[in-house]
Amino acid sequence: RKEEKSVDSKYEECIRLWDDIFQKAGSKLPEKIETGSEEFDRGLQWLTKDVQSVIDFGCGTGTALFLCNKYGTQMHIGIDLSAQAIKNAADKAKMVKTGNFDFLCGGVEKLKQIQSETIEAAILSNIMDNLYPDDAICVLEEIYRILKKDGKLLVKLNPFITAEQIEEYGLKRIAGNLFDDGMLLWNNTKEEWDDIFALKYSITSYEEIYYEGYEQSQRMYLLTKRMET
Repeated sequence: RKEEKSVDSKYEECIRLWDDIFQKAGSKLPEKIETGSEEFDRGLQWLTKDVQSVIDFGCGTGTALFLCNKYGTQMHIGIDLSAQAIKNAADKAKMVKTGNFDFLCGGVEKLKQIQSETIEAAILSNIMDNLYPDDAICVLEEIYRILKKDGKLLVKLNPFITAEQIEEYGLKRIAGNLFDDGMLLWNNTKEEWDDIFALKYSITSYEEIYYEGYEQSQRMYLLTKRMET
C-alpha cells in the first residue's frame, strides 16, 4: 500500500515558494493600523472588539496579528508551514512593546496541540482555499474546537475563478474544484463556502474586497462559533 504523504511533503513546493518570497520580504512591522482596505480594517475591528487572544493559521510573517495587537489584543499565536515566515514573524515580535506572541512552524498538527475553548478569535486569511480540501476542513474543525463560546473567526478567500478564466489562465484541474495555479486553489463558489461555514458557524457578514493592485476582489467572511445542540 502506498504510504500517505506527510503534511510537509504534500506542500513542499508551496513551502519553497513562500520561503523564497518571505526571504526577500524581510522583517518590518506594520507602521499604521490601516491596511489600505476599509473592509478588511472593519473586519479586524470586529474580530478584536473585547478580545484578548487571537490565533492566525497560515499567518505568514504575522502581519495580521501585529495589526490585532494595535487594536488591543494581548495573546497571539501564529502558525505557518514556512520556516522563513516564522523566523521573520519572531524577529518582528521582538520589536513589539506590549503583548505576547508565539509563532510556530507547522501545520494542522500544531492546532491539535492547543487546548479546546481557549482562544477568543481566529484568522484564516488566504489559506483555506490554498489547502487540500480535507486539510482545509480539518483546520476549520480544529479552529472551532479551539475557539471559546461565541468565538469569532475572520476568513478571507481568493476570488472564484470562472470556467472561462480557468481556460484563459491555463489552470490544471487536480480533482473536483481543486486546481493547480502555481500553488493550490480550492475554487469554490460563494454558495459552496456558505454551506461549509454554516455547518458550525453563524455568518455574521460577508463582503468582497477589491484590491486594485491585483485587479481582483477577494471574499471576506466574519463568522461566529455556533454551539452544537
